[in-house]
Amino acid sequence: MSEVKVSILLAARNEAGNILDCLQALDALDYPKEEIEIWIGDDGSTDQTAQLVQEYIADKPYFTYHFIDHRLTGLRGKANVLAHLMQRAKGDYFLFCDADITVQPSWCRNMLEGFQPGVGVVVGVTRMLKGNILVDFLSLEWMVALFVIHLAGTLGLPVTGLGNNMAVSRKAYYGVGGYETIGFSVVEDYALFMAIVQKGFSFKMLFSSGILSFSAPLADLKEWTLQRRRWIRGVKDSHLLVQMGIVLAAILFPLLLLLTLIDPGVWAGVLGIHYGAFTLLAIMALLILRQKDLWWVVPFFWPLTMASMSLMLFYYFRSGSIAWKGRIYP
Repeated sequence: MSEVKVSILLAARNEAGNILDCLQALDALDYPKEEIEIWIGDDGSTDQTAQLVQEYIADKPYFTYHFIDHRLTGLRGKANVLAHLMQRAKGDYFLFCDADITVQPSWCRNMLEGFQPGVGVVVGVTRMLKGNILVDFLSLEWMVALFVIHLAGTLGLPVTGLGNNMAVSRKAYYGVGGYETIGFSVVEDYALFMAIVQKGFSFKMLFSSGILSFSAPLADLKEWTLQRRRWIRGVKDSHLLVQMGIVLAAILFPLLLLLTLIDPGVWAGVLGIHYGAFTLLAIMALLILRQKDLWWVVPFFWPLTMASMSLMLFYYFRSGSIAWKGRIYP
């Protein structure tokens, strides 16, 4: 193999139901095969993940399967898998996606375009595949949240990374010492993103249809709840100003609702402006990303978002361990 420019790193644990779709999408990338390598790190899967992967990549030399059977010091879960893979990767750029993600053929090229001089990390956009009302709402919620993060990024404000659609340069990754130095985090993408930014590298929050990736839908409300609790753990690790912003945004809705019930003549208009602002963000995100199938969710986006934020506020003030991918994290 000639010099590798891009290493795509994929951590998988018990993903037999999704892994083939992910691998097929990566195999269809419109990027020279001689300049790419794709690493699949199997984090102790107990289902058919290993068999499916090895059968699929048998005639594809740019794919490599690696079973992770031990932990590096201080690391667990996905962070441990990625650290193992990056020790072996040869690329100048490391691109991340999850095993339940399907990327577009142009994904690799479009992500690399974000690496302007000084940029150490590039973040893309993800939505869920078409599903029921909960799934479609979550897709729109993800896109609006990432649109807000993109807007913050244009002002030079780093908020977070997105581990299922993110890229870092080799220089930036080893500039912070890798995950071995960063240490374990349930939200390993946020930890890596912030470590790179704090080291002095610039960042790029892309927001276009060309880098949009698609995630398998969440199975049920229980899985959604577990995901939110993991995200809130990341919020608690974030900068105090980010935490305050999220908490205030979550408190604002019930406060406005209470004030409107007390004095609708004064506060009903303010509540209407609040609704309009969230709805406008949803419309702008859909227009930019050209996701016509989610238009029907827009009228309901505001109340669903307010309910979601209220639940996340509850989890913010609640401590406890987190169950994720069959493991318990304190």
